[in-house]
Amino acid sequence: MKTKSFFLAALAICGSLTAQVGINTTSPTQALDVNGLLRVRGLSNAEKKIVAADAEGVLFLLSPEEIFAPKALLNTSMSSAEQRLTIYEGKCFQPVDNASSCTVSINHYTSCAGFSNPVDTQIVVGQGINTSNGQFLGTWTARYIDNKGFAGAAPVANQTAPDYPRISYPGANTVNYLGNGNFAGQCNTDLVTTINQTTGDIKIESVKRSMYAHLVYLINIARSRSL
Repeated sequence: MKTKSFFLAALAICGSLTAQVGINTTSPTQALDVNGLLRVRGLSNAEKKIVAADAEGVLFLLSPEEIFAPKALLNTSMSSAEQRLTIYEGKCFQPVDNASSCTVSINHYTSCAGFSNPVDTQIVVGQGINTSNGQFLGTWTARYIDNKGFAGAAPVANQTAPDYPRISYPGANTVNYLGNGNFAGQCNTDLVTTINQTTGDIKIESVKRSMYAHLVYLINIARSRSL
């Protein structure tokens, strides 16, 4: 008993001096460095869920379905003023990594089509490319890949599988389905992507007005680098 107490006291003193505690290692590199397997009885996990941490750093178990299940958002506006609803806001790319990027996948409907005409869209945020020499431009931009598309300023009709995805390059016209274009048209499924070039955060919003609604299912967010 005395030996055990002495060991614990010595461990406490060592930990207070170095601010690092090692288990099965004499040279810890973190506040707690365990050389071996770790068992937390309070996280008994028969269903093999994912271990996550809350805002206070407390560990808990999370079902994969809670992470990857689609999230539904409904944006409605009863006035002519723009009604903006955030679909996703958070990390996307690493400003110091030119190859970093993210893709946000959504499925969405608009009331002007009676909610019967779904649009599958991937919002791809990545470095712009100089098409003449293939070099990065140093600016992250958003591109929209969907089952619609544009030929110049004219919208292309819905494309059905197995037709290839269309990439939309929105311009300043009133028939945009996507992007930062002119919102004078009322029957649009408008999506705005705001990019913070400094932090790597993005914000994707739905924009509606004048008694139209936009129903969005957020499917997933994929990043090319861990953030």
